[in-house]
Amino acid sequence: MWLRSTPGNDTALKPVVRALMSPAFPVVILMVFLAVGLWLRSGLIQEDSRQVQIIFGSLFLLGLLTSLTTLLVQAILRRNQALLKTRRELEREIDQRQAVQKDLERLESTDTLTGLANRRFFMEDLAHTLGVADRQMRQAALILLDLDRFQVLNDTLGHQFGDELLIGISERLNELSNERVMVAYAGGDEFMVCQQQVDTIDDVIHLLGLINQCFNEPFQIQDEPHSITATLGIALYPQSGPDADTLLRNADIALYRAKELGRNTYQFYMEGMQDREVMRLELDKDLSHALANDEFVLYYQPQLDLDTNQVTTVEALIRWQHPRRGLLAPGEFIPVAEENGRITEIGRWVVIAACRQLAQWQGTPCGHLRIAVNLSGRELDDDSLVAHIRDTLLAEQVDPGMLEVELTEEIFIQNIEHNLDQLRQLHQLGVHLTIDDFGVGYSSLGYLRDFPVDMLKIDRSFITEVTERHDNAVITRAVINLAHNLGIRVVAEGVETRDQLTFLRQHRCNLAQGFLINHPVPPAELESSMLQATSFARDPVCSRL
Repeated sequence: MWLRSTPGNDTALKPVVRALMSPAFPVVILMVFLAVGLWLRSGLIQEDSRQVQIIFGSLFLLGLLTSLTTLLVQAILRRNQALLKTRRELEREIDQRQAVQKDLERLESTDTLTGLANRRFFMEDLAHTLGVADRQMRQAALILLDLDRFQVLNDTLGHQFGDELLIGISERLNELSNERVMVAYAGGDEFMVCQQQVDTIDDVIHLLGLINQCFNEPFQIQDEPHSITATLGIALYPQSGPDADTLLRNADIALYRAKELGRNTYQFYMEGMQDREVMRLELDKDLSHALANDEFVLYYQPQLDLDTNQVTTVEALIRWQHPRRGLLAPGEFIPVAEENGRITEIGRWVVIAACRQLAQWQGTPCGHLRIAVNLSGRELDDDSLVAHIRDTLLAEQVDPGMLEVELTEEIFIQNIEHNLDQLRQLHQLGVHLTIDDFGVGYSSLGYLRDFPVDMLKIDRSFITEVTERHDNAVITRAVINLAHNLGIRVVAEGVETRDQLTFLRQHRCNLAQGFLINHPVPPAELESSMLQATSFARDPVCSRL
């Protein structure tokens, strides 16, 4: 204990310790004893020589023992110093290993990009949370958050942009984290939120409101503001599942349902959704065989020219002749096709089928008809789209002016430069271009000026109450006048009453489409359907101004 230094005496002890540890120190001790013995011997030279020899020999042995003891003490001190040094090195190595272990544990539980908990850690924590909720007889909520149109932005503006956007979103969502709320990044465009100690549904709705506020303000990415929305699916414990895996599956089902309802919304899991999900998965599997088995058919809905009272255009609407479920409308399978990526193949089939139909109509009463087909965003992203349409028109020997493509407003603003190039090529080819669902999306006058637009189609939501709501009437008149001033023709969809048709005639709308004119029909019934629409248009009640 006397060798242990303290901050107060450490400096003073260092010279002493260095002296004690010197290899010459035992020799010095021995020399001292020899010197003393020689001095005593010289002083006692007259005494009994035997007594002098005993004293000298005793001093020599004492000096030798002292030197040996000193050597032993030095060896012990050196060993203690070596052990102390080794201990300190081991402690440093242990500290380093513990720091590395903590980093590894953090990396195992944390997403490196966003800094949020990763999926594996979140699911482990969720399982623990459900166990606590079960013991406390309380509820818990699992919220899946999917970013709307993130993949489009990521593909269009680059992965660096996508990473920065994810980081910005993560920072805002992480502000909601507390002892009751945990936020995690599941990968891709999906986040996960767990809410503990839920007493009522109002607690969850309040959290949903806070999540929604995270997306109110634009995100500043690469010095430019970008807005994005999110769709949410929610599953409650224990109502929506007894364990973490079931809860996750049902929250995902609710998320998919919310996407079907139009995105930028939320949906709680409810009984019966799982049956719907099973049906969707079956449709997904059957879609892979539908094209090969030639199960798709096109129906055609006439568009009545209000100036000539003639049907000049028909819109091609796809149907699926399912071997077990019968004839399916596009709303039942197109969302599934968009999700699994088969929409591009289906779109190519529609173009081929429409051009073949145009070729078959040549020289018949339907030979003057133009066919309008709908294009999806994925089809427009395909660089081979223009070549495919050109080759199909050439193969079927069809005039490009007999084909019309319809795209929604939302598709127009996705990857604008690429879309503009694609549509200009189609325009140069002679294909007509229509903007579908005009008025419910972005309604930007910029693309009306820059894009080679031939036709605007007013969304049915305005036409349905155009004679009952003054604001709908004002918007419809404004769109018609704007389009005409730009040299663009207008078609109104969703016309179902005579009053609506009369209103459109009075305000010089060019074409009308809807159940009042006729329902979508197969090609074999189209000629009689056209005659019906024409005779209907000539009815004095319908044609009066």
